[in-house]
Amino acid sequence: MTATKSEPKPVAAAPAMDSERLVVHQHSDLIYWWVVWAYGLACALWTWLGGEYVTVSPGHKQVLIYPHAWMGISFVFLVLFVLVFTNARARGVKSLVLFLSLTVLGLVVQLTAGWTEILQYFPLLLVHMNLAFYLLFSGVLLAAWLFVVLGTDHSVYWEFGPNSIAKKYWFTDAAESYTSPQVETSRQSDDIFVHRLLGLWFLGFGTGDIEVRFSTAGSGQKAYFLRNVWRAAHVEKEINRLVA
Repeated sequence: MTATKSEPKPVAAAPAMDSERLVVHQHSDLIYWWVVWAYGLACALWTWLGGEYVTVSPGHKQVLIYPHAWMGISFVFLVLFVLVFTNARARGVKSLVLFLSLTVLGLVVQLTAGWTEILQYFPLLLVHMNLAFYLLFSGVLLAAWLFVVLGTDHSVYWEFGPNSIAKKYWFTDAAESYTSPQVETSRQSDDIFVHRLLGLWFLGFGTGDIEVRFSTAGSGQKAYFLRNVWRAAHVEKEINRLVA
């Protein structure tokens, strides 16, 4: 009786560790303007539900306006707030002191005189915007927000892997790739108004700025500064885990 030798079964190869990649996108400051178009659409809804038709001039079509001036004033102040604080950042302790100062000032005015009584001293401070303004302003801003945040901000991205860093351009298919075992990351202090409030930190998101420094064989030290990265703390942790 002849014994047959069974052939060894093929063993499945283990997945390569270097197949894991982390793709990171940075965003422009327009990402924080979501609160403006969202509030503008809410104002349009309130105007449509509780507005009154007003004739601006004889012979012209009536416009629908919300009867109370607080809506227009709040919209103007919100636009100015986002415009100022997305361009003039107050980081760390400065942002905390500024946030507490504005909060205390608002509470003191409300508890002593009241904002309604204060506004009565400014009879010309009656800001009314019709339904068409809210829809036009918010609609155009929303279209620009979607085009930039979901479009142009994704045209350039960074890809991190084990001992590898690459900057890639989606539209032109160009890329800058580096292999470096020495990588350092640092994250700047958050701005409470921008990175926390407008970045939806209270919903588990939040944004931040990350600087990635590494050494290359040809050009020595090189650094990438990634602005307005979603969940920056988690992204920085993953970068350090992958490139270590």
